[in-house]
Order: sequence, then C-alpha cells, then structure tokens
Amino acid sequence: METADAITEMDAARKVLTEKADGALEAFCAVLAGLYPDAKYFRVDTRGVFDANGRPAEGPYRRGESRYPSRLIFDWPLDRLPKRVTRPHLGEHADSRKRTLNGLLRQIERAGVEIPYGSVGRYYVRRLAIR
Repeated sequence: METADAITEMDAARKVLTEKADGALEAFCAVLAGLYPDAKYFRVDTRGVFDANGRPAEGPYRRGESRYPSRLIFDWPLDRLPKRVTRPHLGEHADSRKRTLNGLLRQIERAGVEIPYGSVGRYYVRRLAIR
C-alpha cells in the first residue's frame, strides 16, 4: 500500500509542477516578445526568433548591429538583459548571473510542458508563438 501512495503523491506533484511550468513558459514568451518587438515565433531547435513571414527577427539595432542577437542571447546571464523586459515577468530571477534563457527553457521542458509543432515559413518544426 505504501508504494501505491508514493506513486499517487508523485503523480500529484508532477501535475502541480506542470501547471506552474505553463506559467513559466508564458513568462519566457513574454521576455522574448519584449526583446524582439517584431517577432511572432520562437523556433526551439535552433533557438531562432522569427517574424510572421518566417524571416529572422533580430530586435532593435544599435550602430548597425542587433542589440540582442538570437544566436547569442539565449546563453547570456539573465542579469545582462534589460530589466524593463525581464523584471516584470521573471521577478527576482531577472538579476541572476547563473540562469540563462536556455536554462529556463530546459527546465520548462523537463517539467513536462509540451511545446507544439507548427510551421515557421515553410518548415514544420517545434515552435512557440510568442505573440
């Protein structure tokens, strides 16, 4: 009987964790939407951010270069990102020097949240709509 109770408790904990992870996924999408104002989708496998036409979205520019290049930004510590974007969605974690957007997404996926498949341009891939 004790084994069955332990399994029931584990299933209940997993359910609660999945519900919380859904909120974390929404926060992740909100941060991306703040960093890339013209972006519509996030492609999980390439860590690419794309507009509605399937073209890469690079966000705001400074001196001719993207301020948040998608090939790099997911490995930056969260404290390097603008606080006006991260703090409303991530709270105290926005000041973390160890956490990254890649790490957050990995934790969300491990919690059991399924990222849907959809098309970006002509490709059918795992992607998130961030708007």
